[in-house]
Amino acid sequence: MNIQAEGPLTDAEISELDKFLMDAEGIENSMDISTLDGFLTAIVCGPKTILPSEWIRWVWDLENGEDAPEFASQAQAKRILGLLMRHANDIASTLHREPDQYEPLLMENPNDGDPIPILDEWCSGFMKAVLLDSTGWLPITVGNPELISTITLYGTEEGWELLKRKSLSLDEHKALAEGLPGTVRKIHAHWLEQRRGSIARESAVRREPVRNPNKVGRNDPCPCGSGKKFKQCHGKSDQLH
Repeated sequence: MNIQAEGPLTDAEISELDKFLMDAEGIENSMDISTLDGFLTAIVCGPKTILPSEWIRWVWDLENGEDAPEFASQAQAKRILGLLMRHANDIASTLHREPDQYEPLLMENPNDGDPIPILDEWCSGFMKAVLLDSTGWLPITVGNPELISTITLYGTEEGWELLKRKSLSLDEHKALAEGLPGTVRKIHAHWLEQRRGSIARESAVRREPVRNPNKVGRNDPCPCGSGKKFKQCHGKSDQLH
């Protein structure tokens, strides 16, 4: 089966990637597909670029970033890595070009035909990516925490303790889940504006022309002491030294 060069993953490809993450030899604490989606979402819309070489090890080993999968072949490795990168690129493209179309990849509890969205895994993945650049995220996590409140509520130990005390109703839980796409769009827009502002400031900076403070004006007295203007003495084209 050939992998598409670009575009969103099909349902079959999502299942394939999730199965690999859950079953591959060599990795015991890998992300599931929903955790991965939250993680990649934070990676692509965060304050700075984090290269795959920095983040991919956490996909295989959510706890320590040390383990790596044992691929059955080079072809399998190429395919799985291709699926990962395609999914990351699709999230980035959607948020940049069609943000209103963005939807997080959440698991659901069937609940006898009335599905309940599960937020914990997705939000935990998002917060894991935040921790990779905790200083960079401070303007939101500390300066504007309400912007990320749903994600911290379902994606951190402190949030889980708060959830126990809140005892949210099912309707309240569903409302928070429904608001998650809007939360991501606001976070992406926040950092996009910051990056654009930084680029604009850099573009506004211009190098000042280099000036020689000792340069003699053509109508200034010639520094040789002749009393003549420079242009009539050593400033003549045939007398320049």
